[in-house]
Amino acid sequence: MQTITIIINELPYKNDKAWNALRLASELLGQDVKVKIFLLEDGVDVGKENQDAKRKEYNLEELTKKLLAKDVPFVACSTCLKVCGISKEKLIDGIIEGHMSDLAKLVKESDKVLTF
Repeated sequence: MQTITIIINELPYKNDKAWNALRLASELLGQDVKVKIFLLEDGVDVGKENQDAKRKEYNLEELTKKLLAKDVPFVACSTCLKVCGISKEKLIDGIIEGHMSDLAKLVKESDKVLTF
């Protein structure tokens, strides 16, 4: 089975990149692809509980929870979380903190890596 790691490093509602990344992840699952997601830089905000969807027609928190329910692993950069002032308690249940070494491992184990 093919494995694809998706790196999200944009603020959640600044543009539609994070939304498109999560939609792509969902579609890839439907095509028998293993998907892993790493939240980096401002992308760690995608993993926050109680998001303000800023009047968008989508909610990234809901999409993230649906992917977590389908066993898609989400890893948030611990350094980025600290820089952004996000504590572990503010993360959606199931998202784990990781380090650059975890991202390196994901990249090494993946057939493809996509960045949004």
